[in-house]
Amino acid sequence: MKQKKLSKFGGFLERKPRGGTLHLTVALLVFAFTAVMLGCKENGETPLTGVAHNPAIPVEVNTFMPDSGGIRTKFVIKGSNFGNDKSKVSVFFKDNETERKAVIIGINNETIYCLAPRQNGGSNIVRVEVDGKAASTAKTFKYLVAENVSHIVGVRGEGRATDGSLAEGRINRTFGIAALGNDELLTFESLVNTVRFISVPSNKIITIQTSFDGTQPAITKDRSKVYSIGRSFPHRVYVYEKNTLWAPKIVAAQIASAPGIIMSACLDNEEQWLYFRERGGAFGRMEIANPTNVEIIKAVTPGANSGDYNYMSYSPIEDCFYYTVQGQHSVYKMSKAGDVELYAGNGLGRSDGFRTDAQFNQGSGILVDLDGNIWIADSSNHTIRKINKNSGFVSTVAGIPGVQGASSGIPALSTFDYPYAFAVDENNAMFIGESWGCTLRKLAIE
Repeated sequence: MKQKKLSKFGGFLERKPRGGTLHLTVALLVFAFTAVMLGCKENGETPLTGVAHNPAIPVEVNTFMPDSGGIRTKFVIKGSNFGNDKSKVSVFFKDNETERKAVIIGINNETIYCLAPRQNGGSNIVRVEVDGKAASTAKTFKYLVAENVSHIVGVRGEGRATDGSLAEGRINRTFGIAALGNDELLTFESLVNTVRFISVPSNKIITIQTSFDGTQPAITKDRSKVYSIGRSFPHRVYVYEKNTLWAPKIVAAQIASAPGIIMSACLDNEEQWLYFRERGGAFGRMEIANPTNVEIIKAVTPGANSGDYNYMSYSPIEDCFYYTVQGQHSVYKMSKAGDVELYAGNGLGRSDGFRTDAQFNQGSGILVDLDGNIWIADSSNHTIRKINKNSGFVSTVAGIPGVQGASSGIPALSTFDYPYAFAVDENNAMFIGESWGCTLRKLAIE
């Protein structure tokens, strides 16, 4: 059977030998029509025309196609009374944790064209909401998860600062990462005291600052500014801005009231203060517009030990902080007022389970993802752990407990060499900086 491309629609036309009929799959036909009817206008799309939504009658969802797929799968919903105003319509996919919005491409009164959002694997309920009226069907969408650990830059054990292509480049111990979006990063490398810019699309790594031992930075919600606090006293503070091509600019010469080691900077939802917790347990903040205004909120917080490193991450969903304490193998939850509770950890070990039963081995980097789940770089276990925000269950997502290495691929079979620093991008992909491993890796779960 010969195949002839339909270049206009991006599909395939199957022709039977000697005068056979033409066949085009339903999915390709639907999206061929979508491409033609949507066209392009000033914002890249033209809404489909059709009958307006009638608020006096119900919204109905009859069916959808396809039955399964992954993130950004093209998705068609058939029903009635959707109207023709895209601004009044929302499509939600609900997995075992939460509902997430799909991106709507076009609409008419009986059809919605959209892209599936990133979900957890398994069955999803699809719900349509039009001007406050909701409808769904008993049919479910099977979300197929693609998981992968990939290598970005660096060679295990070759800790040095070498610029060039990603294959040629070398990095040192990475204590901080900022995910700038579109697979571009800033890394803060200890021992060599350098800040690097890494671009996967441009295949390059370049040094943008030397003589600064910065650690885990804070990034604004629009990913246009990155703030980093120097690890050691006097704790210089720098900002890196997108509109200046991430060139460093000093914000404060010191944070004098925090003499101990600081491993993280955090912004809250208002982005007016830079929060920190130093190794001796002091929790405080610096006003960005007035850097001399530094407040110590709590002089000592649990887990204070002069020998313990700790990382901190802000949860915009809960408006609070989570921090690790390496030597106590624990995770703490802290309010903005400095009130603290032990959140996860039950001594030295590597077992999964409910958060207060699970065990860690010198957990270091910590982040809260876009859904509110908490991730731990379980450094001396050489694994990546996840605390589910709803169930509180701690699971090992990537790495083999107790096994050092540098292999990529399937997360459960991959190996790490002291994973240390963390960042999450706009797609919930995680970037992992290894300490002694001297590599940068990406964990994508889609």
